[in-house]
Amino acid sequence: MMESVTRKLIATSVVVASLFTNGYSQTDTAKTNAYDGMSLKDLLSVKIVSVSKTSELLFEAPLSASVVTREEIQRSGCTSVMEALRLVPGMLIREESNGNYDVEMRGVYQVPNSEFDGNAVPILVMIDNRPIFNYLKGSTFWESLPVGLNDVERIEVVRGPAAALYGPNAVTGVINIITRQIKKDGLYATANSAVGSYHTNLANASIGYRTNKWSAIVSGNYQLRNRTQASYYETYRNQWFNNPAYFINGLGDTVQHVKDIYPRPQVATDKYAGNVFIDYDPKENVHYNFAAGIQHSIVQRVSSDNGSTPLSTVTSDSRYAELKGNIGALSGQFSYIDGTQEPDHQPGNRYDFNTIDASILYNYTSGNFSLKPSASFRSAVYDDTRYSDIVNKSGIFNSRGQITTTTVAATGEYKLFDNKLRMVAGLKMSAFNYPDELNLSWEFAATWKISKKHLIRAVFSQAPRSSTIYDTYVNQTVSSYQTGYQRYLQLRLEGNKDLELLTARMFEIGYRGHLASHLEADVEAFYIYSDKYSNSILSKTYQKLNGSDTIDIIPLRPTNLPLTVGQFGVTASLTFTTAKWQVKPFVTWQQSKARNYAPFNNTPDADPGAIQANPVQNNIYSGMGSVMTLTGAPTVFGGVTGNYRITSKLNANMNAYFYSKQTITHAYNILFNDGVRGIDHIPAKLIMNATVSYEAIKGVRVFGTAKNLLNDKSREYFHTDVVPFQILGGVNFEL
Repeated sequence: MMESVTRKLIATSVVVASLFTNGYSQTDTAKTNAYDGMSLKDLLSVKIVSVSKTSELLFEAPLSASVVTREEIQRSGCTSVMEALRLVPGMLIREESNGNYDVEMRGVYQVPNSEFDGNAVPILVMIDNRPIFNYLKGSTFWESLPVGLNDVERIEVVRGPAAALYGPNAVTGVINIITRQIKKDGLYATANSAVGSYHTNLANASIGYRTNKWSAIVSGNYQLRNRTQASYYETYRNQWFNNPAYFINGLGDTVQHVKDIYPRPQVATDKYAGNVFIDYDPKENVHYNFAAGIQHSIVQRVSSDNGSTPLSTVTSDSRYAELKGNIGALSGQFSYIDGTQEPDHQPGNRYDFNTIDASILYNYTSGNFSLKPSASFRSAVYDDTRYSDIVNKSGIFNSRGQITTTTVAATGEYKLFDNKLRMVAGLKMSAFNYPDELNLSWEFAATWKISKKHLIRAVFSQAPRSSTIYDTYVNQTVSSYQTGYQRYLQLRLEGNKDLELLTARMFEIGYRGHLASHLEADVEAFYIYSDKYSNSILSKTYQKLNGSDTIDIIPLRPTNLPLTVGQFGVTASLTFTTAKWQVKPFVTWQQSKARNYAPFNNTPDADPGAIQANPVQNNIYSGMGSVMTLTGAPTVFGGVTGNYRITSKLNANMNAYFYSKQTITHAYNILFNDGVRGIDHIPAKLIMNATVSYEAIKGVRVFGTAKNLLNDKSREYFHTDVVPFQILGGVNFEL
């Protein structure tokens, strides 16, 4: 009986583990058509601030970087920041439900057969250099971004580890959303509205005014999107159910009512947000910015699995305030955000959080040499004790957890040989409260201008991810069974404050150049080595006395794996531009191989009755020396955008996004071990979209968009919603 109960506890553990397991200012925008009719030379002269924290030409950026402008986003028919990232080379974007996407850079960083934590990939997302990061399990809650597309001037993307510039969590790269600002004195107003298939309703509006040294903008955005289907996939019975009333959990012994975990089953996205932006320029070389906002969202996407189906209901309410400024060469930034979130709509799955960020930077420049010393502090506090049963420990992590990071850094740059050779070096030391140790990040980059039209670059960098609240503090009793007189068996999720941090190292070489008067190319080849992955692992059973009772505790503890991943890839893009045409194809080929991987979630000293095989022979170390190709990301993915200015008022745009086949595996693959459950084969897909817009009167543009013209209804992520043909129509207004 003991072995039977133990196996049931361990099966429960797999399911439950799945449940939780200086460019510091907004850009100047003088008029709506700032990038209209740009020549190729002009496009490459767009300034970017996210590479070296100093405004510089995109052509001269020492790292792999791309910019997508507001005009490109608008003409493409994209309706969210996530969707707009499909216009950027090197981005893997897969739709989970209407308007909600899995966002990856250069491929997945998930451990094979792990639980899905909802975009838990180490990309650092920022809004005007303000980090947006969720510390529960290390991810970005994209739906909680307070800004809408109406607020966005451009999106800058830096590919590759960049923690030496921006701190922990910039492991795969940085996405910096640059917001709009008024440049011209007088009234400023913009608005857009669109309606479409599946009850899609989108609205954005901004109004502002600039006079002398002051400017202010108030903006709001709203999204409502229904799901594209009424059915859900249930793991246990391996079936899709249309409008189900209940689900059976992964163990087959518990019923979950749909109304309890999906309060609004037909809704994919319901979100509203508002922002205030204030700028003050009292004199030359002195600039201050203040921003504040709120947001509310409820979405269905892959988050902490609810034990029955991949999609979870995720809710978020948050508020933020930020103050930053430049006084000569000195700049500083302070921000505060707090709120309440539910990563999965179930009793006790809620927490309050607040994050404080403060940083200061000094920019010293002398001739061809510059040095930027900086310091920063970040504190993230997450607390679910108000909502959980602390006695029975039934909440997400049952604690008031805090992650703090203190950093000192310096970035230097030197130019030689008549500015043909540019060398950039960044070094950052970060002190975490857990693990209690110093962590080093670095970045060394060099560019060589072969001529005014051709440039080559090389980068070597290392970046860690910070610890997370869940891995550090979780203290949850999964289940408890009486096994004898005054004796109990208990499965417990336990945090690990000594967990080493996921770290990536990259070597990259690239070329950027003008191939002809209307043609530019950008090619990068990269190799990324990452290690110190972790997963929730069954460990050695120990005993604890509780009065006269004896409790045998089976710990399920976040543990570093011997797994390492090596990823090699190439990203290439072209830009062809004339007075009327702009065509931008791009493609990424990548292959990732895992070494030392074993499909077992236990240590060698785990209780033999707790697993289905001998733990001494079958454990996390039993795959030492093995090599396997990871299939959770496509080998090839990319896209192309084509824009044609038919007349000064009429514009036509067609864009496509594609990826090759892939196979995504989940922890259920280990639990059921039947070759079916926990596995989803995603076929290759080509998504073609078209948008036509017409300026009916000055400042007013009407548009129509058709998405997925081929009507390929195949799903794009693990047992999530289909993505069929959709149409939208609307109007844009600019004053």
